[in-house]
Amino acid sequence: MGSLWTEVQLLKPDQNLAPDAHAARSVIARMIADSPAVSRRDIVEVTGLARSTIDGHLQVLFDAGLIEDAGLGGSPTRGRPAQVFRIGTARGVVLVADVAVETTRLAIATLDKNMVDSTEVAIRVDVGPDELLRALAGEFTALLERNGLGLGDCLALSVGLPGPVDSHLGFAVRPPLMPGWDGYGVCAFMAQAFGCDVIVDNDVNLMALGEARALGGEHLPLLMMHLGTGVGAGFVGEDGRLLHGADGAAADVGHIQVRGTAEQKNVLCSCGNRGCIEAVASVPAMAARVSAASSSPVNSEQLLERLVRGDATTVSTVRETAALLGRTIADLVNFCNPARIVLNGAVTDCTEDVLAQVRSVVYQQAQPLATRNLSVVHSRLGSEAGLIGGMISGIEQVLSPRGIQYHTRSTSSNMLPLGLDPMAQLKVSARASR
Repeated sequence: MGSLWTEVQLLKPDQNLAPDAHAARSVIARMIADSPAVSRRDIVEVTGLARSTIDGHLQVLFDAGLIEDAGLGGSPTRGRPAQVFRIGTARGVVLVADVAVETTRLAIATLDKNMVDSTEVAIRVDVGPDELLRALAGEFTALLERNGLGLGDCLALSVGLPGPVDSHLGFAVRPPLMPGWDGYGVCAFMAQAFGCDVIVDNDVNLMALGEARALGGEHLPLLMMHLGTGVGAGFVGEDGRLLHGADGAAADVGHIQVRGTAEQKNVLCSCGNRGCIEAVASVPAMAARVSAASSSPVNSEQLLERLVRGDATTVSTVRETAALLGRTIADLVNFCNPARIVLNGAVTDCTEDVLAQVRSVVYQQAQPLATRNLSVVHSRLGSEAGLIGGMISGIEQVLSPRGIQYHTRSTSSNMLPLGLDPMAQLKVSARASR
């Protein structure tokens, strides 16, 4: 059985529609995607477009299978009930890959946010991009076949990677935990395999996106902090958009230097620098300190088990780490003034100590103006956050002006999928840099 995430909303697009027909269709399609049924009257009220213009846009979306007739209904008015529309569920699916250091989770979802199937692939990211991406392509193909689908049903593919990502060009850039991935064309590889638009982003960015969309536009800006094999963050602004920065490096906080002891500042990080927050606050780093303190080897899984049991050494180490993390987060709060901080990761699920310690330090050390309306909470979506964020990212790509243009193109069009079309990539990069 699938999981229907209708409460997870899409980005409300800019409604400055003229004179771009694709932008107008994008607004209409996203409006329909976020509601069980939408009438022409509803669209007129939101867009201000003439009814005849709306009829033309609806026909194009209907012919492409992006929307469907949902019968009669709509807002109660006098006279005959209005015809209403819903997002197309039979047109195809969005593929989602949430790549972690040790495993990758895959899912397929329809445009109505129904995650119809998923699987997990136990393969480490450090085997390199060729082997991992070939394995994921094979698993995706099997997942599609299991649900009676084929390559022609793929509308978009969203990939989250555990490292710094140039999301405009679709590849990782010098990722410390991903040897061999620097500059590798993930976007191009998957676009070639599945013949659809491919978007690549940092995994914690997608977690942040999923968490923000689940809040329905409230509690923004939102800062997501994820503790796992590494330490990462994602930031969603007041407008509901992910902050990527000029090159996609925004919110890559794992390599900020800790404000700790001389010993902590001297810990060697996988990036080659010393004293990075990832080098002391990641789960493997905490496990290494517990190992040293207890004179017995402790891996990441065992750290979590000891934490659940309430082992004194482990609890002390985690609390100390949470205080260090809180100082870093306090600096971020002073800089970007989020309304909500979300903590995510297996270690935060095992104990309330991390949340309590981080919350205490942030409220003590960040400026009063930045904390008076600030909430520091656990993730609502937990381990599903990356998949849900990837699903939303993929659906928004399908229903973006570029996606609408691609999926309503004529049979004679030579338009290529995002990932294989260098001009489209340059336009995406240029828009993002403005």
